[in-house]
Amino acid sequence: MLSARPDGVGIVTPPATRADGTAVRAAEWTTAALGALLILLVLLANHDWLDRHLLPHIFMPRREQILIWWIERSLALVAALALIFPGRRWVGRRVGAGKGRDLAWGIGLTLGAVVMALLVSEAVLRTGDWKNLERWAEQEEPLRQHDPVIGWVNVPNHVGFERYDGRTIRYDHDRGGRRVARFDRPVDPGRPSILFTGESIMLGYRLNWDQTAAAQIGAATGLQTVNLSVNGYGADQEWMLLRRQLPQFTTPRVVVALFAPLLIERSLDSHRPHLDTALQWHAAKPGWRLEKLFRKLLLYHSEAKIDRGIASTRSSMQAIVAAARARHAVPLILVPEFGPEQPNERRLREQVLTGLPYVRVELDPRWSIPHDGHPDARANRVIAQAVVTALAKAPTP
Repeated sequence: MLSARPDGVGIVTPPATRADGTAVRAAEWTTAALGALLILLVLLANHDWLDRHLLPHIFMPRREQILIWWIERSLALVAALALIFPGRRWVGRRVGAGKGRDLAWGIGLTLGAVVMALLVSEAVLRTGDWKNLERWAEQEEPLRQHDPVIGWVNVPNHVGFERYDGRTIRYDHDRGGRRVARFDRPVDPGRPSILFTGESIMLGYRLNWDQTAAAQIGAATGLQTVNLSVNGYGADQEWMLLRRQLPQFTTPRVVVALFAPLLIERSLDSHRPHLDTALQWHAAKPGWRLEKLFRKLLLYHSEAKIDRGIASTRSSMQAIVAAARARHAVPLILVPEFGPEQPNERRLREQVLTGLPYVRVELDPRWSIPHDGHPDARANRVIAQAVVTALAKAPTP
């Protein structure tokens, strides 16, 4: 082929080498195979797969999880059909026109850019203010601080205030990091006490003291309220903190722990100090920050990992019950639920709590703090009434 230069001298441009039919068919079949693989994945990721790999979450209703799952499956199906029909023919035309190498280079460069973006994101998450994905724990009331054994604990001797939804919430913590009614009235280890161990739900997050279930249960039973709860805890952290605090009290009468399926999710976090199924302690394992972030967003785990989480959570709950009974205290596990219990939630509850003393409390889904999801004051009143009733029926150890 001749083309003209500005000076009029002709330049010979070799025509693009066209691929033979075998290469075209191979490219088309490869593209179609990728689409077929996506369709297979969509078919495998059915509702049963969802129940086996996606843990329930009290702050994310099941209908929202199912909606996200349907959207993801739909997008995957659209991408599959695009690969099989217009995508397959487009790739065939590109290869047939001798542009297969350009296409391969384009795909390679795109994949390389994605990998580089992920590496840069990982580097950012490991440096500066982003080095700790739980940095909110040091900035959000109630404040927490690093603990080499448990991961983090409440900042002791601290009074914090939070302004939320037009309300001011006050958090008082005594020298032991326990939430109390007033900073100047710390817990007395010598008084008959009811100990609460859990996470933000048991703490009474975004509620003032007298609105929390723990405060109301203490008032109804006449026992001193000792709220050990710390935001973000898993079941193993509940047990580790109770093991540390329980010996300080001379007359513990009741120990109330919290269970919800989200504790299984948190028990799978190896990026912090954690316990295994035999309650052996392990230091935090270094890992990819992006992996932790994606796990928090997707809540997806293999069946084997979920089984380990169930076993670890059950071991921690059993240890809490045994420790309470060893001190002649009544153990009780609180299981709050927004709305009717779903089949997968029932399965997890039975696997973790069968044979242990617990009380289920069904809450109206409307009884949650706006734009937050934690149980509100109405829900905490219902929780308190249910626990007081269960304690009245509980046998004395």
